[in-house]
Formats: sequence, C-alpha cells, structure tokens
Amino acid sequence: MLIGGKRSLTCFLLVAGIAVAPGGALAGAWVQDPGTAYIRVTSGYLASDERFDQEGDRVPWDVSGGGFRDSQYQDLAATLYAEVGIAAGWNAVVSVPWSRLQADQPTAVFTTYGVGDITLALKRALSSGGGTVSSAMVGFAFPGGYDETEYPALGTGVREGSILAQVGHSWGSPWANLEAEVRVRGGGHADQLRGALGGGMSANRWIAFRAEARGVLSLFEEMGILPAAPVGTGSPPFDPAAADPTYLDLAGTVSVHVTRGVALEGEVRSTVRGENTLAGTRWTLAVATSPAWRFREEGR
Repeated sequence: MLIGGKRSLTCFLLVAGIAVAPGGALAGAWVQDPGTAYIRVTSGYLASDERFDQEGDRVPWDVSGGGFRDSQYQDLAATLYAEVGIAAGWNAVVSVPWSRLQADQPTAVFTTYGVGDITLALKRALSSGGGTVSSAMVGFAFPGGYDETEYPALGTGVREGSILAQVGHSWGSPWANLEAEVRVRGGGHADQLRGALGGGMSANRWIAFRAEARGVLSLFEEMGILPAAPVGTGSPPFDPAAADPTYLDLAGTVSVHVTRGVALEGEVRSTVRGENTLAGTRWTLAVATSPAWRFREEGR
C-alpha cells in the first residue's frame, strides 16, 4: 500500500530535472552537443537531529534507546555529475557520490565513508524548437563497492533502474524545467515516482538565481527490510540511506559566472515535509562548467 496515504500523495503532487539555467553551464532537458559536456562538482553538508516518521510527524532522529536522547546524524558529501555529448542528440551521463556519514549517539559514535551508489545513464534529445526542448533518459544505479553491513549505510545496497523524461523552456533569461521519473529498486525496496519543477533567471551577465521543488513518492511499503544498525538494545536507529523515503525538498541557488562556461554556485536545500526520511537543511557549494574538446575542420 502507499506509505503515508494522503500525505504522500500531497507531497508528490506538489512537484511533477536537474534545474540548471540554459546558457553557459547547462543541463536539465537540454542535451550537450557532441564533443562538449556539462560537469558539476558539489560539496555539501547536512547535520540533523530530527526526521519525519512513517506518519509524517517530525520526531527525534534516534529513539533506539526508547527515549528522546541527544543524538545527531551528519552527512558530508561530494558528488561528480557529468553529461557528455557522444553523438548528435545523445549524451552519456554519470554520477559518482562520495560521503562521510557520522551517527553521534550518547554512548558511541559510528562513522562510515566512501563511494555511494553510482549512476550511469543514456540521455536522448526528443524535440527542440521555439525555445522548448524535451529529452528522455534511461539509467542504472549500483553500489559503489561499500560494505553493505556498515552503519550508517552509504547506500541502499541494491541495484536500481530508472526512466526519466524532461521538458524545458527558455524565454531568453527566464527559463523553466520539468522532470518526471519512475525508479524500480531491487532487494524488496519500494519503487518510486520522482519529480522536480525548477526555474530561474539571470540578474545580469554575472549572477543568476534559480529555485527548485523536488519530490519522491515511495509506492509500496518495504518488504521486511530493516535499516542497518549497530548491535544494541531497543529498536535500531533510523538509517536514511537504507530507508524507503517520501519527501518534498525546496531549494534556492545563487550562481556566479566567473568566466565563460564556468560558474560557482551556493545552494540551500531543505526537506519541508516527508515520511520515513531525514529532516534538515543541506548547504552546498558547487562548480559547474561546460568544457568542449571539439576540433572543427575548416569549411565545416
């Protein structure tokens, strides 16, 4: 059955890709030309002592000892995301995350670090004209070699497949991007519907702003899967990476173009509601660039 019922459905309906402004460094529904790429390297930090439970209520992150105790979950993460033009209308996509996770509990501190779930995908342009573009992407995610029994978990420990569609429109400076995705997850984890709606505009030739709403809806309850946890008494602490979440994130980003095709970005992303997911705000710094290595022959 649906996790959380009406709250889950409301959360998902509020959003329906990656929302990055066209021009300079770009992605979203826009496809890179052959011999060019969009590359974004991010570094972000989140610290939280709260989560949303399966009813959507905000509760302490760790109540494994049977009481509300002082504990905190920390996530220091870096991600390499790249879209590379490999042929006309075709992009190869790769996303490689690295995390250092720390679960601070009154009697112990648990730390893990390493590469999480790696994503490989193939993206195809579908249409272009009148400022509107559309594309579709088929992806495959798999564990990046981490120990699946460690706590906190670096990933789900299962393979996932996805189909994603995006539509973008540019009115010159203002632009918008809409994304919808179906994700099939292995190991008994809940399949997901994902969506995002973003947009932005340039204030001048150097500074641009964008905003995004991103949601995930888990379709079915997890089938007998318990989050990884240390040995101890009481119920296991909530482990975000091993859960089946439903959530709505809101994000705002300021982008400063330091030179042609290179931007420095600062982002604030907060989970405003959800179920079976960590609450909190992530602060991110990023570098986005659009390198090109094509050599055009004269007369072409």
